[in-house]
Amino acid sequence: MRRILSRRPTGSAVDSLLLASVKIVTLGSTMANTMILSHSLSLTDYGTYAQGVLLVTICSDSTILGMADAVNYFFNRGGKRRLSRAYVRAIVMIQTVVGVVTALAMLLAQGAIGGYFGNPLLPPLIVLLMARPMLTNMTSVFQVLIVSIGQARVIAIRNLVLAALKLIAVLITATITSDLGILFAMLLALDAASLLWFWDSFRRWQYPVWPSLPSWRRVRQILGLALPMGVYVLTATLMRQIGALVIGMNEPTERYAVYSNASMVLPLDLISASFLTVIVPIVTRYIGADQKERIRDLFRHYLAVGYLTTGTFAVACLVVAPEVMRVLYGARYLDGLAVFCLYLVTAMVRFASLSLILSAAGRTRALMVVSLAAVAANAVLCPVLYALIGFVGPAVASVVVNAAMTWALLRLSLKEIGGSLRSAFDPDDLGLYALTALALAAAGAGARWALVSAGAPAPVTAVIVFTAVTAAVLALNRRSLIGSLRAINAMK
Repeated sequence: MRRILSRRPTGSAVDSLLLASVKIVTLGSTMANTMILSHSLSLTDYGTYAQGVLLVTICSDSTILGMADAVNYFFNRGGKRRLSRAYVRAIVMIQTVVGVVTALAMLLAQGAIGGYFGNPLLPPLIVLLMARPMLTNMTSVFQVLIVSIGQARVIAIRNLVLAALKLIAVLITATITSDLGILFAMLLALDAASLLWFWDSFRRWQYPVWPSLPSWRRVRQILGLALPMGVYVLTATLMRQIGALVIGMNEPTERYAVYSNASMVLPLDLISASFLTVIVPIVTRYIGADQKERIRDLFRHYLAVGYLTTGTFAVACLVVAPEVMRVLYGARYLDGLAVFCLYLVTAMVRFASLSLILSAAGRTRALMVVSLAAVAANAVLCPVLYALIGFVGPAVASVVVNAAMTWALLRLSLKEIGGSLRSAFDPDDLGLYALTALALAAAGAGARWALVSAGAPAPVTAVIVFTAVTAAVLALNRRSLIGSLRAINAMK
């Protein structure tokens, strides 16, 4: 048995693709959950559910405080094991205190929250939502620790199990109860069980992590590194959610339901995001050893994987956008088609996590400045464009601001590692990709027209055209993609 296990494929790309394959299943389950609830719940109930999800997302991202990045930094930078353990426990303690305070604040503000959205159905559900930000953030911290000790497969198993259980919870809601309170209670229990699983896994392989009162000096050291990154995470969330907040304040719950689904971030970056999970510790070690040439190589291949996969999925989805919306959410949500297409363009712009280099290098203040400028611009543009052009205004603002932010982060990252645009992107490979993507998108649009004219059902049209465009683009760019995958897999 040991000999068989030793022959298992290993490496960064293998772990990344393992996580990506599992993520495909789990995100497929998530999209199935959205489809089921969108088709089975009324617009009012779905809008209330979406507002609850928005509240948990904003509260969790505003209270993570950069702790996932901090635990990666202090755990992977090396040094004495005892000191590393002290930092990990201090981070868990900080996250626990912040999580409890956040839960109490949500409970006290439930009336104000309901008033903001103009939805009396939301406040009674707060008691089932208030603990989820802490559970979500603590799970993120332990996920970093699990990956750092080379146990990415534990995350894969957990994600599969959790996805199956969440699907069961949604099916119960759709077919038996239609009660949002029962749904949120089941999701709360699953979040708690997931965190316990990660904690126990790390306990068995390393040591138990209990919250402990750290010294003030250590707290200041952790917060000095983490808070700027926490601000970046918060502003990144606000970048995504300011539009939803503007719509939630100015439109009825039913219209919010439409905007929520139309602006939903589809899992188009599942490949690049899975690679990011595994290569963050590698980049951190390279930066610690000042191996800039290796960092430039890794960054170039990571960016290539990002635009070749995320960009391709977004282009294919744009070609059949009406059919995708019908399949995912139903015809009731087609009023949001323009918003849906604009957010696909945003996904193309944000094809990779460009905070990778600056975060691993501890340049969190630079991230904070860029993200604060971006969120300020978005906070101005969203309400202004909403007033000028209505429902699609916040989506237009998202495209403009994200494009500017992506450019700024790319330039700062390249400056940090002594690189240039030419070192980050191979001109020949990028040019070939752009030409093939445009040509095949046009061909896909023609195929869609033919299928729609022939009366093909929306699911058939969506699957055939999306699959054909994606497969053709990736096949024509396979040399670049395979080369980048192999290069990343060879890096330790």
